[in-house]
Amino acid sequence: MKKFIPAFVCLFLVVTLSGCADVKILEKIGIITTVGYDIGEDDKLSTTMVLLQSDPDAPKNSSIVTSDAITSKGSRIKANLKTPKKLQSGQLRVALFSDELAKNGLNTIIDTLVRDPSISDLTYLAIVQGSAEELLRNENEQYIDMGRYVYEEIDQNIKNELIPSATLQEVLHDYYSVGVDPIIPTIKLDNQQIMITGMAIMQNDKKVGTISSDKSFYIKLVKGRYEAGSLELIIENDDSKEIENDTKKLAVVLDTIKSKSDVELKKKGELEFEMNLKIDSRLLEVNQNIDLKKTKNIKMIEKEVKKKMTKEIEALIAYCQSKKSDAFGFGEVYRSSIKDSKLTREKWHELYKDIKVNVKVDFNILRTGVVE
Repeated sequence: MKKFIPAFVCLFLVVTLSGCADVKILEKIGIITTVGYDIGEDDKLSTTMVLLQSDPDAPKNSSIVTSDAITSKGSRIKANLKTPKKLQSGQLRVALFSDELAKNGLNTIIDTLVRDPSISDLTYLAIVQGSAEELLRNENEQYIDMGRYVYEEIDQNIKNELIPSATLQEVLHDYYSVGVDPIIPTIKLDNQQIMITGMAIMQNDKKVGTISSDKSFYIKLVKGRYEAGSLELIIENDDSKEIENDTKKLAVVLDTIKSKSDVELKKKGELEFEMNLKIDSRLLEVNQNIDLKKTKNIKMIEKEVKKKMTKEIEALIAYCQSKKSDAFGFGEVYRSSIKDSKLTREKWHELYKDIKVNVKVDFNILRTGVVE
């Protein structure tokens, strides 16, 4: 009988202590799913929060509250005064920043987000061209919950490898790592529709430039591996003498892209890098009447795509250098190649603008169409 007493005591303590815990009743909690930050009046931070509505009798499944304060946590405190429910951020999916705010720097806000233990490291970050509040308060006939709309649009484009991922964890990793700068998706409101317009390139925590989503393909190509994804490339007739007599530009659509990349520091004194990219893909579509059963035509397309990709990557690297934003992460390669480099962000951004990169692309078409 005595051996059952300790078990009974443990069970009693568990029940008693759990009864003393701070029970969070769902109906009394305002669950924040999306947050948007703008510069408010008097240089205050204007914070807009999309709240999940748990009341089944409510006319909408979400509500929105905006407040201004010096800090993001101060905005939360003031927002609590405007809602009957205690605000909680454990279900935060997306954090949006206005373009104006991103140009001034995002470090303090992002640092606040990461210090909150209830916020997931997988929260998506995005920069709004315009006002984050205006975007979140927009009414769309198909999506009543704009927070969910933003999340699903960003999520599906990242999972389908159309844009690089920019979670809280990934952006912080690139920010704190000397030798690489973060990139963050840019979105805008266009006739009540939310549209991903490209990627913002950052210098530390400040937005210094923007690239289109198809150009961001190359950054993802270098920093990671592709297993899927699609891309449309336009090849000007003037760029190629091999394109058959056709006044149209040659447009090719590549699908199911698989890639490997390697970047090496070849010359330490002159800071010369070599970038090798191996890309295998399926040719999904061409806009000209080209017989794809002929090997010479496939070889011609491979050659033109390789030339086009090389040219675009070189131009993208030059653009990033002009903005002193190392989106590709050449600085990380430099640090790993030179022992005791004692590299700082400031030092690398000065060195980076003058580095030389030799781009080598190995492109192969494995299949043409879905029936092959």
